[in-house]
Amino acid sequence: MRLYLAGIYTSNFCLDGSLYNRLTENEKFQRKSVTHHLESYHYIHRQSFVDSIRRDKQTVFLDSGAFSAFTKGVEIDMPKYCRYIQDNADIIKKEDNDILASVLDGIGDPLKTYQNQLKMEKLGVRPLPCFHYGEDERYLEWYIANYSYITLGGMVPISTPQLKLWLDRIWEKYLIDGSGRPKIKVHGFGLTTISLMERYPWYSVDSSSWVQTARVGCMLLLPEAKAINVSNQSPNRKVEGQHIDTLTPPQRKAVEERFQKLGVDTERMREAYLSRWCYNIYAYDQLGKQMASRPNDQQFILDQIGLF
Repeated sequence: MRLYLAGIYTSNFCLDGSLYNRLTENEKFQRKSVTHHLESYHYIHRQSFVDSIRRDKQTVFLDSGAFSAFTKGVEIDMPKYCRYIQDNADIIKKEDNDILASVLDGIGDPLKTYQNQLKMEKLGVRPLPCFHYGEDERYLEWYIANYSYITLGGMVPISTPQLKLWLDRIWEKYLIDGSGRPKIKVHGFGLTTISLMERYPWYSVDSSSWVQTARVGCMLLLPEAKAINVSNQSPNRKVEGQHIDTLTPPQRKAVEERFQKLGVDTERMREAYLSRWCYNIYAYDQLGKQMASRPNDQQFILDQIGLF
């Protein structure tokens, strides 16, 4: 499974910018460790972002950003989006014959999303189709029959228990064969729950958890994929077991030794959000590799309750 880290460039965290120049050498190493980037057209359509990605010699999975635009009352111009993909093909990731740029979603309207798919193809761009949470499953059946790589979206606002029920149904009924292996490549947009990343045989997912975790003062511990709060400004600093300072002495020592082995300055991490950004970029990238190396990464067997 490929874990794409979302929004690094739209956080102005390029390799030649002012934020990067404030990093320590170890933090620069962590920032450079990213294997897979995802960015939203709604944000990176400006030339300055294109130039930064190109200078850094990176390629990105391109999300249309239709939902972000919708929430801000902005409408994305489809011909401009298609021209952007064509003009900047060198910075957009490719997988076999697929260009990793998503369809321009019709928010809340699966028919419009389907129509946009066909319109973009007439304009010379074959995007990855997107099927959203709760939509008529006939659209999903059509996408599976006609594409080798599809995306699932609309999942961000859905609670984890509710989303698990839906994903169990979608994967079991449509996306896997009799052995539990995926019929096609599937990307999950905006997955932040690690248990849902691990449960299904995604070909790829994306997450902005690297920055969200850092924003609330936390760092991701591996291999258990558990967040630990380290910020001196955290309201949980006095809550037992909710902060590095309130762990038991043996637990705290073990955590600090683990960070030190990675060259992490834990005192700097307490104060500097950029330091947490870099560490979490590294940790989430490692998490993706960790999940991809598991033997059952490409198989899903729905839990069955026995009769006896």
